Amino acid sequence: MTDKSPSRDLSSRVALRGGGAPADMVYQALEEVSPDPTGIRNKVVLVKPNAGFLAERIGTGLVTDSETVRGAIRFFRDAGAAKVLVGDGAIAGVDASEALKAAGIEAAARQEGGLPVNLDKGEPVHVAVKDPMAVDGVRLSSIALEADLLVSVPVMKSHMNTVASLGIKNLKGCLLRREKQRFHHLAEEERFQRWHRWKTLERAIADLYSVLRPGIVVVDGVVAMEGMGPSMGDPKPLGLVLASRNVLAAEMAALYIMGIHWREVPHVFLAAQKAGVDLPEEISALDVDLNALKAFRSPFARAVPENIAAMFPCFKIMEGDACSACCATVMAFLKQKGRRYEDRKEGSLRIVLGKNIDPDLVDDATILLGNCTAGLRGRGRFLPGCPPVGSDIEREIGRMDEEGIGAPGTQKIIRRRGGSL
Repeated sequence: MTDKSPSRDLSSRVALRGGGAPADMVYQALEEVSPDPTGIRNKVVLVKPNAGFLAERIGTGLVTDSETVRGAIRFFRDAGAAKVLVGDGAIAGVDASEALKAAGIEAAARQEGGLPVNLDKGEPVHVAVKDPMAVDGVRLSSIALEADLLVSVPVMKSHMNTVASLGIKNLKGCLLRREKQRFHHLAEEERFQRWHRWKTLERAIADLYSVLRPGIVVVDGVVAMEGMGPSMGDPKPLGLVLASRNVLAAEMAALYIMGIHWREVPHVFLAAQKAGVDLPEEISALDVDLNALKAFRSPFARAVPENIAAMFPCFKIMEGDACSACCATVMAFLKQKGRRYEDRKEGSLRIVLGKNIDPDLVDDATILLGNCTAGLRGRGRFLPGCPPVGSDIEREIGRMDEEGIGAPGTQKIIRRRGGSL
């Protein structure tokens, strides 16, 4: 089983490295935080990168850098690990094995003596959550639970749903297949009333962390992603990595570099609360080289979906707790094709994704994107898929033009649950 009992305080060292070869920086950072290999020798280690997206190009911040992963594998092999597994589970519509291959992680793993694994191929294991904030239990991949030591290796990202994506958010890849999507579609329950001020997704991630805690985290900031993360943001080359045996300490340090206070990221402070950790207001409370940390600080552009939607006023995007896959489809379509429709009337092209959308806001001129909108299919133009692709949207708009169907120029803007993206 993976390490589920890390320190309740933040005294663990946070090691920073910058300006070198990624694999070497990771190795050195891990040497600093894990100088004694006793806890690694003869253990099964799972190195869990953020590799759930299919990367068309490397070096964009979409997925963890393969050289970062290489350094981690090399360290654990040299420390005497019995086996080093390297794997992730993918977003809807992506095969995790193909994603690992496209990212160069599969090749790096094999070259360093690691074993690439597809977490989505594991058996379902239900793990109960104590004192839940959103979910009574989670379905995890059996592969993730077979490891003696879980090592979270996220790439540093802005995120449209959770503000930032780091070592804790990266754990979602250990959820088995559709369990990842379930986290985006959780209904509010009266018994969780005390937590209602925070989104169910954020609370569910905190619940996940309470049953699956990495023993070590390595944050990849070689090329990070800012803006419209997790998939449509801009590369942000930082040339750094950080490591710690305490995930919360690493989160605080990474967020500081990103220019984000931990209070802005609910799943982080909720996870800390569940772990019995009081996060300090000042970064100086961490065991870290403060001068180096301040030198690396480079505030990230935030992921604000309204900003990109505002660039294309002819589109009205209505989103109800959609998962990252469908959000990415819409964002990619707008970035790649949105300018083609600039001459259209404001709000004349409407796209719905996710659940919990007011049916009265849907008519025959509304595109229903993805399987989660199937309940509205009799009212709008349903595009099946999990997720559909941008070309499906383009074709449907073409059909609407052929049929002479247009949408009113003004629409009521609805908010989350059923919010404007």
